[in-house]
Amino acid sequence: MKKSDKIDLLRNSIGTYNLCRCFFDYNPDYWYYYVLDVSDKLFLGIEEDDFLLDGFEIRKISNLKKVEIKDDICVKINDENKILANVDAPKIDISSWKAVFECLKALDIIIIVENEITDRGEDFFLIGRILDVKASHVAFSSFDADGIWDNDIQIPYSKITSVTFNSRYTKNWQEYFSKH
Repeated sequence: MKKSDKIDLLRNSIGTYNLCRCFFDYNPDYWYYYVLDVSDKLFLGIEEDDFLLDGFEIRKISNLKKVEIKDDICVKINDENKILANVDAPKIDISSWKAVFECLKALDIIIIVENEITDRGEDFFLIGRILDVKASHVAFSSFDADGIWDNDIQIPYSKITSVTFNSRYTKNWQEYFSKH
């Protein structure tokens, strides 16, 4: 599938109940997204899984192997139930990773930054807060499952495959840290 065809399909899905089945070159599985925005490099979607929406994700177009429109009864149920009616997506500039992180830093929320490419041993899963946004990388403060923070991790934009925010997982951590 040509890059331009993928981008066109994603763009034509914005503002619709077209559920996009997205396949990435680093994983044999696929994800379902309602697409909210598309640039030439990145796309922003809200992940759908079994009639539930779980957070926003930004992913690289260059990792997108194939995209299809899912057309089945599940999509009709989502439409009838107006699953997207209460979605309040923050405005994120997705023109580059730098722009993404500048917008997310202003929101001051806990996010997940990942590299899902496991065959090169470069994979990581980091959850935490943005400390600073630089030209080629983001300075990040991450915590482990025990809530112990590791400050000033440098994440090169070239190593990032996805960024997740406002998911159940990140919201629960956000709430925990705001109380403690």
